[in-house]
Amino acid sequence: MRMNDVTLLRAIREQPPAPVYLIYGKETYYSGVCLERLVKKLVKKGSEGFNLRRYEGENLDMAALKNECESLPLMAQYKCVVVTDLNLAAISEPARRMLEEILDDPNPSTVLIFYMKGYEPQPKKSARVKKLMDKIDRVGVVAEINPKTRGELVKLLRQKFQKAGCEISPANAGLMIDRCGSGMEGLLGEADKLIAYKGTGEVTKADIELVTHKTLEASVYDLTRVLFGARPESAFQILQNLFAEREEPMRILSVLSSSVLDLYRAKAALNAGKGAEDILALYAYGGRAFLVRNAMQDAPRYSMAALRAAVGVLLDTETRMKSGGGDEKTLLEEAVFRILMLRAKG
Repeated sequence: MRMNDVTLLRAIREQPPAPVYLIYGKETYYSGVCLERLVKKLVKKGSEGFNLRRYEGENLDMAALKNECESLPLMAQYKCVVVTDLNLAAISEPARRMLEEILDDPNPSTVLIFYMKGYEPQPKKSARVKKLMDKIDRVGVVAEINPKTRGELVKLLRQKFQKAGCEISPANAGLMIDRCGSGMEGLLGEADKLIAYKGTGEVTKADIELVTHKTLEASVYDLTRVLFGARPESAFQILQNLFAEREEPMRILSVLSSSVLDLYRAKAALNAGKGAEDILALYAYGGRAFLVRNAMQDAPRYSMAALRAAVGVLLDTETRMKSGGGDEKTLLEEAVFRILMLRAKG
């Protein structure tokens, strides 16, 4: 059975456990929540030493896993076996056959959970992975946990604040997402800081700007806007602030390149009479579709020539950084200067 986080959490609450689960996806916070809720349901507190086994996927002894799955729980209905980050595409042929034996005849008193945090199975690229996932699907649950949409994040934030005795408007919830990012773990952590600071009442824009930490992505978004928009003289101040926060120049460059590419794609789409959905159909933005919509709003203010030239500068800077062509901070400062000079020339 195929599920997402909502249907999986509901099934954990309301239904008997399946014999096998595969939990994976880009939203690692919620996949972790699903895992721990499932383990909590299956294993009584205090009995973890008897009825909970955890294995790492790297160098997994499949024979030991098979023996563990076939053994009985101690004074409990179920034993829970968790395997983290098993690379389904890389396991040996004997291990694969043994895994298929486990899946073909699962022990009804063992719940086997494959939890993917640092590895994502790709059934479209591997027939072996697809076959194993299909087997799990037939006997148990395959749950793909993907990032929430912007609308879902706004709703979750408003519910969280309301439950804590605070209120936040949809606009300010959106500001939090722009400022703190769409990753659930970081976003909810920043919400907890705001709740502790505010106590009760309406959370304002000033509260958010005072208490929450702006992500690298949000800071680079500001850098992009000043590079191509108003107040270009503040570009170097934003860059120095990022250096002061010990952000790696290569990482800043990577995020800046992505931000400029978003604008370039948006500008090209607008020039061709296309919209955000056309871009999303071509590129894998996942739960970050709001980046495209933001770019579509900003792109009319910038020229295609400036964006195209900036892409060239950033690609050249990346090549120079990777080849050891100079101090990375200096190279990034030069890239910002070159983009500003190109803009000045029109």
